[in-house]
Amino acid sequence: MKRLFAFLTLVLTATMLITSTVAAPRDEAEPGVGYNIIYYEEFNYDNNGNTEAILKQLGWTALSKTNKTAVTDPTAKLSIIDGRLYVENNKSGGKDSYYMILNDTKMTSAWQGDYTLQFDVSLSSAGDAARYIALLTDYKQDVKGTYHSFHLRINGSANSQARMNGKWWNFDSAGPYFAADQDDTDGTSSIAKKVLGKDFDGSQVLKNKKLTVRIVCEKYDIGPRVYVRNTGEGGDFVLVSRAGGDAVTSGTWRSTGGKAIVLKAGGTINGYIDNILVYTGTGEPVFEELKVPETTAAPETTAVPETEPVTEPVTLPETTAETTKEGCASVVGAQGALLIAIAAVFVLKKRK
Repeated sequence: MKRLFAFLTLVLTATMLITSTVAAPRDEAEPGVGYNIIYYEEFNYDNNGNTEAILKQLGWTALSKTNKTAVTDPTAKLSIIDGRLYVENNKSGGKDSYYMILNDTKMTSAWQGDYTLQFDVSLSSAGDAARYIALLTDYKQDVKGTYHSFHLRINGSANSQARMNGKWWNFDSAGPYFAADQDDTDGTSSIAKKVLGKDFDGSQVLKNKKLTVRIVCEKYDIGPRVYVRNTGEGGDFVLVSRAGGDAVTSGTWRSTGGKAIVLKAGGTINGYIDNILVYTGTGEPVFEELKVPETTAAPETTAVPETEPVTEPVTLPETTAETTKEGCASVVGAQGALLIAIAAVFVLKKRK
């Protein structure tokens, strides 16, 4: 079986006391605490260069301006090469291309609490040093571009931002955890410096580097944290962005109106994506084997068929935070709220 996508659903009813106090952001993953994986794609399939066939195989959807689900029509070609997804868009006329991985319905359970998105990325060539391949959260299907994005550019800088109404707002602010930092001489440092130990110089310093990106989506009164690991050289996760910018303090980012997770090839860029993980909580993912009790079929019983279930700061508009809206994670409720929690467990083990 190429991919295990199984459900274990629990419905819990409880009363609880939840306050709207703003929690302090955490700089590190919670030690010793594990969380269940709800989606894992390892691309362990036969080599294939047919984009449409691959989308069908993965259960993904191409988004487009034509169908009013994206800013542009897709130009990227997708291939499976040696167990990784190859995104090929570094060509004349290459435009931003969007492919939906998990829609709103599939993300609802995780989105209602803290969750983490993690993936491996290796950028192999780009039309210019500002290009990237990113996984977007809170994606709303429209032609304006409405989503949350950490776009790690091949030049070793990035942006952690909310895009709404065709404009950008930063999640982070100037300082030690500012993803867009390009000055390694002022006491802060770029992602290139943090992760590779190299001063930012505008070149394609991340070319062919095997990296892992972890986006921790905490409750909307905290905002996202982003870690990058130099996986190819055995590095550790390094905190490169922490919420504290205008998108958080203004409340602008709290709800895009979408929950989906989407792959974006940002313009003229080629590269590989692998090991996409979505799991509940803010710590480390937990891989477990799903153990099914052995059973003996009753005689004369017919078996039921199996089913498988370049960014500029902008002036912020005046906004009023809505306490019933949700962003990267969950809503803050009132005392005695009735919680219906649906926990989904998807388990996969990497096989090479």
